[in-house]
Amino acid sequence: MRIDFNSIQQKINMYNAVNRFDAAEKTLLSAIDEFGSTANLHNLLGVTYHRQSKFADAIVEFTKALKINQNFIEAGLNLSATFCDLGWYNDAKSVFSEILAATPKNKKQPDLVLGRLANRHAECGHLYAENDMPHEAIIEYKRAIALFEKMPDVKVALGILYFETNQLEHALYEFQDSIRTFPNEPQAHLWLGITLWKLNRRDHAIRSWETSQKLDDSGGVSAAYLKFSQQVR
Repeated sequence: MRIDFNSIQQKINMYNAVNRFDAAEKTLLSAIDEFGSTANLHNLLGVTYHRQSKFADAIVEFTKALKINQNFIEAGLNLSATFCDLGWYNDAKSVFSEILAATPKNKKQPDLVLGRLANRHAECGHLYAENDMPHEAIIEYKRAIALFEKMPDVKVALGILYFETNQLEHALYEFQDSIRTFPNEPQAHLWLGITLWKLNRRDHAIRSWETSQKLDDSGGVSAAYLKFSQQVR
């Protein structure tokens, strides 16, 4: 009997989405028993363990998936993310290097792999920020950007956290650096203006808000700051 992996994956995704981890584990273990070890099944089982913070079990399953298919990027990313959760960053980097080394030259997509791994850190940063843990969020955002610089939204999010924690010079650098790379990003200009105003550099702030308004079709927030600046000058 041929395995219908797509059907199993949909079922596991549904179980994990509603925290029915026991059902997900039972389904996957039964599938492995029936169809044998496959990289996809072990990877899904690792994801299920990871969702429960059973990191040791997750590492075992992701490692099994990679032993079966050393070019399985998704399993490698999941293993790297798990190592990062544990603070084992050298191990995470090693796994990433092994994925690239094992991938044929004509199929290598280091930007794709780095981008996906960076997104894991960005997601962690968002969670920390949402739960009022700005310093932890800053660390995760910096890790994301260090892996993959082409993340303007993360650069802005990092700058905002610096601003909110009164690290204005750091905030200023992040917004200016973001604009150098992504000059048409309205949020970077908006927050650069807010930071400059806070630093009492009001003329520069107004110019930043004017630029933000031009770049953003809605321009509502920038317009509000410009109106405010006119009232207090």
